[in-house]
Amino acid sequence: MKSKMFLSLMLLIVSIFVCVPYTTAQDYTQWGLPEGAKARLGKGDISGNIAYSPDGTQLAVAGHIGIWLYDTSTYQETALLTGHSFSVLSVAFSPDGKTLASGSGHPYDAWNGDIILWNADTGKMVDRFGGEYDAGWGVALSPDGRTLAAYGEWSGESDVYLFDAVSKEKIQTLTHKSRVNSVAFSPDGKTIASTSGGSDNGTIHLWDVNTGEEIRTFTGHTEWVNSVSFSPDGNTIASGSSDETIRLWDAETGEHKKKLTGHESSINSIAYSQDGNTIASGSSDDTIRLWDAEIGEHRQTLIGHTGTVESIVFSPDGKTIASRSGNELYFWDAETGTHKKTLAGHTGSVRSVAFSPDGKTIASGEGDKTVRLRDVDTGEHKQTLVGHTDGISSVAFSPDGRIIASGSYDNTIRLWSADSGEHIETLIGHENSVNSIVYSPDGNTIASGSWDNTIRLWGAETGEHKLTLVGHTTSVSSVAFSPDGRTLASGSGNFVDRGDNTIRLWDAETGEHKRTLSANMWVNSVAFSPDGKTIASGGGTSSLRFWSYGDLKLWDAETGELLHTQNTGEVNSVAFSPDGKTIASGLASSDGPASLQLWDAETGTPLRTLSGHDYVSSVTFSPDGNTLASGGDGTMLLWELTPASPEPKKSR
Repeated sequence: MKSKMFLSLMLLIVSIFVCVPYTTAQDYTQWGLPEGAKARLGKGDISGNIAYSPDGTQLAVAGHIGIWLYDTSTYQETALLTGHSFSVLSVAFSPDGKTLASGSGHPYDAWNGDIILWNADTGKMVDRFGGEYDAGWGVALSPDGRTLAAYGEWSGESDVYLFDAVSKEKIQTLTHKSRVNSVAFSPDGKTIASTSGGSDNGTIHLWDVNTGEEIRTFTGHTEWVNSVSFSPDGNTIASGSSDETIRLWDAETGEHKKKLTGHESSINSIAYSQDGNTIASGSSDDTIRLWDAEIGEHRQTLIGHTGTVESIVFSPDGKTIASRSGNELYFWDAETGTHKKTLAGHTGSVRSVAFSPDGKTIASGEGDKTVRLRDVDTGEHKQTLVGHTDGISSVAFSPDGRIIASGSYDNTIRLWSADSGEHIETLIGHENSVNSIVYSPDGNTIASGSWDNTIRLWGAETGEHKLTLVGHTTSVSSVAFSPDGRTLASGSGNFVDRGDNTIRLWDAETGEHKRTLSANMWVNSVAFSPDGKTIASGGGTSSLRFWSYGDLKLWDAETGELLHTQNTGEVNSVAFSPDGKTIASGLASSDGPASLQLWDAETGTPLRTLSGHDYVSSVTFSPDGNTLASGGDGTMLLWELTPASPEPKKSR
């Protein structure tokens, strides 16, 4: 009897591990870490659509760092699938639920994308393809799972490619005059609808899947068509447009049947319920509307989103509607419209990171208008500082660790208590976005650089404006004090107005201009070495593909002499290690995954490359020099630093 009970128990345990492919026992900060990283803080931006698995047990979410899978009964994350080089723009499950397809592209220009097929049970990559077509991808799978449709570039002429989902062979190319926004297979899989914008404004195309021939064109929308969906019986096509309307079309004849009005802004996503009785539409007016699919009557408006509704989907049983708005996921009762749950774990772009002087806390300035404080050892969220009305560009701890300063695109600087998170003071005076803030070494002064082309000096205790430094002719992107506090360095130039591309040195006491260093490209970041003898600067210049060219420069801080130039991708941030021996630079490039580079501070020799971010906005060393923090794609990565030999030189 005991042996039977034991056998039954073992079978139950085995079945649990077989049926549940992912476990939440492991802290998700450890999932999918790139080599050399010891923790990831934050889940990153949501960059694409959401999709239910056919059995309704999982929700896939396309993100900047990978694909997040959530258990729909517990709302807990179950897996992070990583492998794309760039942002995931689209996800789709196969009808049998065994395969998950995803498409990716660069976040700025949507080129250099690829398609990955995943085993939905194990989360392992099955195949990768499509990179040779030089495009960013949206994906859809046919009802029989045998054909994968993928569409590409964000501008110019664009194609929809049909691939054999087994062999990965391209079987058809559906050519459009402009970008493709959405595709959908008919329920029988014989036709595919695609929508266009740009020069092909407001058009829906219907294609024969087997021959690739265009069957008919639907016209009537006056602006871009953003989303298209077939009714479950295949008789009707619904389309949502930037012209604030939904149109229903006869799929067989192309006849326009109805126009649904009521949204007050662009319609971004539409979906039919499984029984075909309801159409849901998500809009930039921050609402979802439910419509009677037969007569087109408005039934209900779901209110509660705090921003644009970008993706909506019905659960397979038709009981729930899931929606994505910015970096939040919402779940609604499809029958009553009642809000069931909001998942808010994803965050905006991390623009700035800073360690507290004791190294125990790390602050991140984020694109969602908040500053988040986390425990460095555990990754535990400690506080969120809320009050800015636009994204955070820069954060800094006072030298004694009591105060946190944050600069924002709302043109202000806010001071907060590092212990309580209480707002202390708002510094007002800049006439445009604040790009960079820094404390003087003695903690008495805060310097800020702004899009208004000026640097302002403030009393750190009183918030009183002390001086305005004028001389740059374009945006001041970065400011840094010398270790003795006597000199302030400022970097200028940007991808919008170009033109300045200089580093200026100022007397930090009088505001007198001392010297100008010409960088020949816009300067994103400046930093002094701990001994004050060297200035490091990082920047970039314009190119056909954004962020593809830039360099790291080392300057003699006393004479202004250029000591060394290292050509790299666009350098967004530079930092010296506390011992002054190493420089870290944060890169963003459309020609490969964003990375961090470690350099020998004396010779400029490359020491180590750390890859894993979608893009890097900020880098900083911990006070003890043992950890490097990097922020960018809605996450921070903490890297364990160990002595590294210089990378071997490549043969020419």
